[in-house]
This record gives sequence, C-alpha cells and structure tokens, in this order.
Amino acid sequence: MSGDLLADARALVLLEGWHLDNREWDEWLDLYTPDATYWLPCWLDEDRLTSDPQREMSLIYYGNRTGLEDRVYRIRTEQSLASIPMPRTCHMTNVVRAVEEDDGIRVDSNWLVHSYRLEVAHCFFGQQTHLLHKTDKGLKIASRRVILANDIIPNVLDIYSV
Repeated sequence: MSGDLLADARALVLLEGWHLDNREWDEWLDLYTPDATYWLPCWLDEDRLTSDPQREMSLIYYGNRTGLEDRVYRIRTEQSLASIPMPRTCHMTNVVRAVEEDDGIRVDSNWLVHSYRLEVAHCFFGQQTHLLHKTDKGLKIASRRVILANDIIPNVLDIYSV
C-alpha cells in the first residue's frame, strides 16, 4: 500500500469522529458508501461477541446507509427524544494498522468517546474495524464494526456515542 493511500485511510477514520463531534451530519454520512454496514455486536459473555446481526442481538445494526440516514433525520428533527439535548462529545481514535486486502482497506483502531449530557460525563471505549473502498470520490467506509468494551451502558447509546 502506498504511503499516500495509508495516510488517506487513517485520515478518513479520524475525520469520522470529528464530523460526529461537530454534528456535521451530511459530511459524516458522505463518508459511507450506499451499501455500508454499521454494526455494534453484543457481548454473549466476558469473552464472546455475537457473530450474526441477522440472527443475534446487536447494540446497533444498520445493514446499509439508509439506516444511518434515518437515524440522522431523527436526530435533526428532534424525533429522537433520547437525543434531546444532544450530548457534547469528543472522539479520540488511535489507528493501530491499515492493510490492503482483496475486498478493500482494513483499518483497525482503538477509540474513546467522552460524552457530556445533562450535567453528567460518560466515557465509552473499545476497538473498531473499518473496511474502506476506493471510489470515484476517494475512499469511503463500506463497513464499520465497533466493539464496545464497557458495555454497561449508563445512558443512551447512539451513533455519536462510539
């Protein structure tokens, strides 16, 4: 993988958190391909996660970008009562590696999100894997799989929480 492609892949993953923190919903959605999947599996026990979002419980699962667009619509139009008021967030991402594979560029990273809402601060953290595809408009996210390490969830968990 060229140095430029590696730098672009890392930059895209970091930019995602920036857009979420700044509530730049259109820019955030534009990072995703139309058929992109977005998945936060559940823990079955201390060591095992669910492996099939079609048959098992997930914390969040969208099978394509339309689900993400619907979520953003609900946030924007205040139809998501759980998102009123919106929390202030700070996404911190540490890209561990980016490797080119047959089906795209896989970017593995650790993440941490600080959230402040209704005078209470929370922190979520874990690991994530993005699969990026090359498109005419540059790299786009074809899938994002997020592992939430601290899954005792004291407040609302949403797209801006991870």
